[in-house]
Amino acid sequence: MGLIVKEVRGFTHADAGSLYIRDENELRFEVAQNDTIDNRLGVRKDHFRPFALHLTSESIAGHVAITGEILNIKDVYQLKGKEDFFHFKDFDLRNNYRTQSMLVVPMLDHRSDIIGVLQLINALDENNQVISFSGEVEDLVLSLSSQAAVAIRNTQLLDSIKNIFKALVQYSVTAIDARSPHTAGHSERVAALSLLLASAINRQTKGPFAQFSFAEEELEELSYAAWLHDIGKIGVPEHILDKSARLTDDQIELVKTRFDLARARILFNFQKRLLEERLSNDEKSAAEYARDKELTQLEEGLSLVLRINNADSISDECLNALRGIAEIEFLNFTGERQPLFTDFELKNLGVARGNLTEEEYKKIQSHVSYTLNILNRIPFTPELNRVPLFAAAHHEMLNGTGYPQGLKAKDIPLQARIMSTADVYDALVASDRPYKRALPVKEALDILLEEAQNERLDKDVVNLFIEEKVWDDDSLKEELDF
Repeated sequence: MGLIVKEVRGFTHADAGSLYIRDENELRFEVAQNDTIDNRLGVRKDHFRPFALHLTSESIAGHVAITGEILNIKDVYQLKGKEDFFHFKDFDLRNNYRTQSMLVVPMLDHRSDIIGVLQLINALDENNQVISFSGEVEDLVLSLSSQAAVAIRNTQLLDSIKNIFKALVQYSVTAIDARSPHTAGHSERVAALSLLLASAINRQTKGPFAQFSFAEEELEELSYAAWLHDIGKIGVPEHILDKSARLTDDQIELVKTRFDLARARILFNFQKRLLEERLSNDEKSAAEYARDKELTQLEEGLSLVLRINNADSISDECLNALRGIAEIEFLNFTGERQPLFTDFELKNLGVARGNLTEEEYKKIQSHVSYTLNILNRIPFTPELNRVPLFAAAHHEMLNGTGYPQGLKAKDIPLQARIMSTADVYDALVASDRPYKRALPVKEALDILLEEAQNERLDKDVVNLFIEEKVWDDDSLKEELDF
């Protein structure tokens, strides 16, 4: 828009010029140029900031924006008084400037809608004396301003399309995250942390990132990749995403029922023996001891199962005890011998760390492949064409132990390393994860350092994340626009 004003001023020999964009009931003052004032100051005034004015026909620009009329005024101080508009002298008084001649034309788009106003001030002759604007240039200025209006409208339409795409991405991801209360908000937080970290990299003047800087388009690309990094979780069954214990409450109730049946069978067999056999006192005591031993074994076994079910991790000793309990059988209602656990239950209870079986963990890992497949089908524009690459690499580790491709350091882009750090940190401190408790910030940062030491995360990225306090709640809330 600045270029439009400059070029039109050039062939009309205007000392100053302004450009306004119409936005419903507002007229937005976007560009202001004035050679006389700039020359007087010795520098160009670059501190102008756009601002909005109420759209009214009282101002000259407002009148043109409403009516579409071209105004070619010889001297704005000598208006006849019959007009419904007048010249506001505030600017002239503040800047010791004399506005005299003025040519004001509407900016018409391809539908002849008025999208703005181009205002030219003080035409100059060859001696730099103020003269009137020639009527001969009116049509040319109108034509060029309308061509500029079409270009501006196209830019607005492109911005609108980008905003719609951004909204679709964010609302789609939010909806997918919301499938599970345990992942709600995760993608948004990872995107915010990733942008904060990238901005911190841009501020570095020394160290490993001194020569590196993300351009605006690259920041946008990183933002989309971070928002979309977990979109593949739409392909992961909800019962796995929501798994908060090794067995669900319903499954635990079934296990309890079998323990109750086993306990009832022990008591029944003891009473039956007392009724059918004449036992001596020693035999009766031995039978009671055997009964109590079996009942205690069941009670301790069930207690162990309940502890294991919600534990973060279980020891080898507990695993051996669990296997011993699994060997116990009882007679069910039909008189058939049955183990206390099914193979499925024993497999889930026997997970040493976390609550996911190997098969379930592989399904969780598969979300990255789903993410890549989904994003590869989206026709990203050239400036966003690496979004699938970055998003699909957020679980790759520098030492090659990550997934899905097992990439090593040289093959993992910096953007993916940034996302990995943000993703791990948010998972550690998140208070709504089903499979673990939320960690305090210090403990989470210590784990990040440990992961960097083991060459899983990028050491330089992690150090910057901590030193620049990217994790700080206030910074994160500001990025999230809380």
